[in-house]
Amino acid sequence: MYYLILQEEAKAVSVQSTDLLHRTTATTLKVLTNTTMTTKAVLNAVSDGQWWKKSLTYLRPLQAHESGDNAKSLVGCNSGIGKQGCHPFYESLIINPFIAESEGKKTKSQHNVRETFAEVLLRTGKLAETKSEGKTLFPATEVLLQLASDTLPVDITLSVAYLLALPQVVDANKCFEKQSHSALSLQLAAYYYSLQIYAHLAPCFKDKCHPLYRADPNEIIKMVTKYVSDYANANWPMELVSLIEQLHYYNERLVDFTQAQILHGLGRGVDVQRFATDAQYKTETILGLTETLEESVYSIALSLAQRYQVPLWEVYMTHLEYLFSDSGLSTAEIEGRAQTLGLLDTLKTNPGSFYEHMTKYVYPTIEGKDLQRLLYYFTLLENCACSQFVKHAIKPDSHIKLIKKLKAVASGLDYKKLTDAQISPLEALQPILTSQNVLAISKLASRIPDINVEMLSSSSVHATWLKKTFWNGDPQLLKKAPDSGAEWSRAYDICRKYFERLNPRDLITFTDEITFSSCAATKLTVENRTEMTKKTIAAVKQFMEKQKKKGLEDSTQTCNSVTYEVAFNHLQQSLAHLGTLSHDFINHLKSTDKDSLHKYSYLYDVSRSEKEKIKELAITMCVQGESLSTIKKLLDVAVGPLGIGARDVVQYSVEKLIVSLRGNSLESCSVKQPLKVLENIVKEVHLSSERGEAIVSSDDLLEWLRPFCGDDTLPVKPRIDVLQIMEQAFNLSDDDIKLLLFFRTQAVLKASWPVKKAEVVDIENEEKRYALFLELLDISHNRTEFQHLVLLLQAWPPMKGAEM
Repeated sequence: MYYLILQEEAKAVSVQSTDLLHRTTATTLKVLTNTTMTTKAVLNAVSDGQWWKKSLTYLRPLQAHESGDNAKSLVGCNSGIGKQGCHPFYESLIINPFIAESEGKKTKSQHNVRETFAEVLLRTGKLAETKSEGKTLFPATEVLLQLASDTLPVDITLSVAYLLALPQVVDANKCFEKQSHSALSLQLAAYYYSLQIYAHLAPCFKDKCHPLYRADPNEIIKMVTKYVSDYANANWPMELVSLIEQLHYYNERLVDFTQAQILHGLGRGVDVQRFATDAQYKTETILGLTETLEESVYSIALSLAQRYQVPLWEVYMTHLEYLFSDSGLSTAEIEGRAQTLGLLDTLKTNPGSFYEHMTKYVYPTIEGKDLQRLLYYFTLLENCACSQFVKHAIKPDSHIKLIKKLKAVASGLDYKKLTDAQISPLEALQPILTSQNVLAISKLASRIPDINVEMLSSSSVHATWLKKTFWNGDPQLLKKAPDSGAEWSRAYDICRKYFERLNPRDLITFTDEITFSSCAATKLTVENRTEMTKKTIAAVKQFMEKQKKKGLEDSTQTCNSVTYEVAFNHLQQSLAHLGTLSHDFINHLKSTDKDSLHKYSYLYDVSRSEKEKIKELAITMCVQGESLSTIKKLLDVAVGPLGIGARDVVQYSVEKLIVSLRGNSLESCSVKQPLKVLENIVKEVHLSSERGEAIVSSDDLLEWLRPFCGDDTLPVKPRIDVLQIMEQAFNLSDDDIKLLLFFRTQAVLKASWPVKKAEVVDIENEEKRYALFLELLDISHNRTEFQHLVLLLQAWPPMKGAEM
């Protein structure tokens, strides 16, 4: 370890100088002897030889007052230790030093006045120590620390000298921790401990100034730090262990401070103090600095990441996310930068996390129509072996092949919408389909998953294009959207030429779109729709004949058991339904001024006489108060057989109301004011009975409502309300009357006598009701209870017994 010792300076003392020293030795010893004797005499003259010990207690109280004065007179603007303070004599030897104003101007008399209490105390203590010839030691630690702190801003060399004189080396921390943290103060602390470690490893000569103290402090720090780091596992003496720990501590602090200043200089709003103390904030700040295209800032971020052990994978991932989201670079520039920085070599080491970050943070930032960037995105996933983590139907390699082909034929395609599992891909294809690209795209259909996890078919792509062409035209085939009967017919004839490319299911879908959609009902006449349906039926017949000639079922023209025969039957019902639109009843609904009837006619028009649609329409009419005769006419007009009668409609409506009364229905399916609606239905059933229509009877209603009224798990009030509605319209049976009386009794008891329980048998006749009344009267003691007794009598039939 002694290789650290700097070579001693060459002996330059001349022979003449040696002779002079010998000649003056006697005189010098005489002077020193006289001085020692004089000092002892002075100290013996002091009455209290221990006064300096008591004076130590005054050091701390005076320190605050004196430091305040010193801050103004000596320290000045160097309180933050930003510059190296020195005596004016050495000003020319130091670059940009700090010279205290008072130091530069003070006179001899001022120097004496400015002598600090700590200096006086140290001098006196040492004199006393001299008097005792070393037998009584002066405890100089606090005085030296005070002097070191006072002189550090104005004379750093003198401050170090004070610190080196400390009896315990690590006591210097008390001085260092009091100072404002600056690069200079932290470097001084590291220098101090480097000197102490060096002196322990290679003791210095005491008879002359060792070259160690003239060496560059930075070189000393580097040399000692490197040595103790290289031999970190060495068996150091105990006194050195604490010194080495302090050296590492202040080195770390110096690096932290320097890098924090660099961060502050970047002007990016970094909280330097928080950066130094908050590990989470430090990590987030470093990762945030990687979100840049400035090479200097990016290099700083990499350096900080290495310094504070932020994983390089996270650094590269954050930078890649930034390149995609906020850098403003083109896809080619992103790809080039990723290759230049070598991001993927590191990122591919953790494909699972890479896939998670890319899907969570990168994919949402890519525009669906930017096929080039999406292609690069999936290429990255494929190159980083992410396929095993993909749960979608399409793997990255399939995406790559599909995008490359779509780029050539599907300009403007929203690829993200096309592959969104929650949206039909046909919705994404529809805007870009034309007669020029439909065939090419249809050939790619088998690579595109539908929302039902199955792949698209060429037929469905053509059907989507035909719908668009019929309604909006086509750049080549139909340059203007149809606007008249003749134009609609022409549009249909153009579309009809491509029917051979549709399977039976998609042919049905297309025909229903142009005959029973909302647009068809509002834009086309019934005659147009009828004509197109007839032509489609004729086309289907031709397809069926071709199949018969082939002698087998053409597998390309079937889809999930939907054959041309099924399509033919479907179209026949469509034609029959279109025929009912000229019925007097339907014309009446169309011609009336009542908005609700107009709505019914529209709903019937687009229903195609399908059973579920007619059923829902009839229930809507019943709930909204339409007469049973009107509902019956609607059912009669529809193409049958439906298997639904007016009685069934009323039953479905009552069941729907019961669900609402129970509170179990969804908000979208619930009926507003179900009791009022039920009352209207009951009235209509009563009027229908009086007209002799015999569609629904009171017994039917009671049969449907009785389970609800008898359900003890439901609140009493809605059950009473239902029975009262029935009582007002019909003559209830004895059992229903008893049930109604029981519900009313139960409601009153629950309000004032919740503990009292009653059963139906307790109110089934007048005597039992009277007994219950007397029982309640006996336990009633306040006005409220008596008022509820009155309510109970009002809820019951009048009592006619003589004894009552």
